[in-house]
Parts: sequence; C-alpha cells; structure tokens
Amino acid sequence: MVGYRGEMTGSPPRRHLLLDSLSRSTAELTVALESDGFVPTLLQAVQRLVHADFVMVFGYRGSDQPQMLGDTLERDHHRVCSEDYVNGPYLLDPFYKLVEDGTREGCFRLHDIAPDRFRQSEYFRTHYKRTGIGEEVGFVFNAGRDITGVASVARWTSSPALSRDELDLLQAIEPAIGALCARHWSRMNRARLVSPDNMGTTAVAALEDFAGGILSARERQIMTMILQGHSTQSLAHHLDISPGTVKIHRKNVYRKLNISTQAELFAAYLAFVQARGGGTGLFPGGYTKRTPSLG
Repeated sequence: MVGYRGEMTGSPPRRHLLLDSLSRSTAELTVALESDGFVPTLLQAVQRLVHADFVMVFGYRGSDQPQMLGDTLERDHHRVCSEDYVNGPYLLDPFYKLVEDGTREGCFRLHDIAPDRFRQSEYFRTHYKRTGIGEEVGFVFNAGRDITGVASVARWTSSPALSRDELDLLQAIEPAIGALCARHWSRMNRARLVSPDNMGTTAVAALEDFAGGILSARERQIMTMILQGHSTQSLAHHLDISPGTVKIHRKNVYRKLNISTQAELFAAYLAFVQARGGGTGLFPGGYTKRTPSLG
C-alpha cells in the first residue's frame, strides 16, 4: 500500500529519517562538547547523512600559523594533511583565502571556491594531490577571540564524488554543526592557538616579501594568484586588466626570477620560506628543493 507522496506505508518518510538522524547527532555532539570525543562524534554525525571518510579541523587567527584543532586521520595522513600543510602551503589554500577575505560562517565545497585552474596549480600538484583528498566540504565557524575554525568533512580520491543533493544536505545542517563547533572550541584552551613560537607570521611575511627586492607589488600579487591556481582569464577578471597585460606581468616575473615554469616558481617560494624560517624544518614532506636563482 502506498502512503503520502508515494512512500510505502509502514516505512517512515525519508524526511523523518533525516530529522531523526540530525536529532540523534545533535544530542551526541552536545554530550561530547569539551571532550576528546567531539571530533570523532562529528564524523559519525555527518556519516549518518552522507558518506565521509574523515574530518579535520583547523583554527585560523590573523597571520598566525593555523593550528590543527582535531582530526580522525591516521598518522601518515596526519603528517601530510596537517603537519606539511601548516608549514606554508596553507597560504595558497582556498579555505585560508576564504577566511582571510572575512568569511566567518557557512558551508563551502572546496571545488566551488577554488580558482578556475586549481587542479593545474603547483599547490595542487605539489601538496594537495599528495594528501589523497578527492572531496572537501568546510564548515566555517566563529570560535571567538578573532579565531575562525574550518571543520572539513572529506573523502579520499577512491570515494565517489559529492552529489548536489549531498551538498545541499550538508549546507542544510550547517547552522547546527557550526553552532556546536563554535561552542566546543570557544571553550577550549586558547593557548594552543596562540603560541609565542608560532611560525605563521614568518610564512605570511615570506609570501608578502618573496622577491620583494626584485618584483614590483603588482608582479608579486600576480605571482601569488598564479600559485593559488588562477588562469590568465581569471587574473584579468579579478584585477580588471587585460589578458595581454597579465601575460606581460607573468613573463616579467619568470624573467626576473630566472625561471621558466610554475613548478620552478613554487620551488622558489618554498625555498624562500625555508630560508626565512632559519632552517627550522619547514616543508618536511619531501617537496622539491630545486631552487631557482633569486639574484
């Protein structure tokens, strides 16, 4: 026998099942607040609704180096996704740029906020591809004291792509997830987010100062956007200049740095940050160390 809107009588409507899952998850997350079990519980909450392989949560505060607030990753994946990431590549991360531009809440799919040539960028080839992440959706939340958190629900490349319905569902539960994450981390110890030995300022300064004595301010801006994954057309659109002007700036950047490829540009940037860090072990994950001449 068929019931309301074609649903079989005797079986709860799908919307009731979703509400039941959300209700259970909200209750469990509330119980887990301020405990080590919050992040695993967050993963379980999402898995009731859509497929997810893991969760990782970063905290961003101004120019400070981001901190991993929690994850469900195994050790090897944690090293690449977290330790390597916070040592410099985060500056080219679309989620970092989203927060830097002032976003404090919401649910965003990485592929929707990334530059048009993100998968062709050296950041993707050299770092993001190494993580093995195929899909990433970030819940952005305000954790107070100028700290913005991003709780990323992610899938490995071996998992299926995220569907439109699944993204809609994640965006629908964002108010609850965002509020619970904000409540959890706003009450946690801030000491781990603000460290006097934090190297984030060094990395940010490196991005701003990279080849400062060689490149003009506009050339450094274009260089940064190239590293982030913007195409010539995207650069022209964002900077309100012609594609031909973009190409001239790109050619000048490569000529002044004595390089010929984006791979060499990325290697030069990493080497510069390494030098600014005083040999403190930035980029431990085996990035290329071939260093073009900057002089």
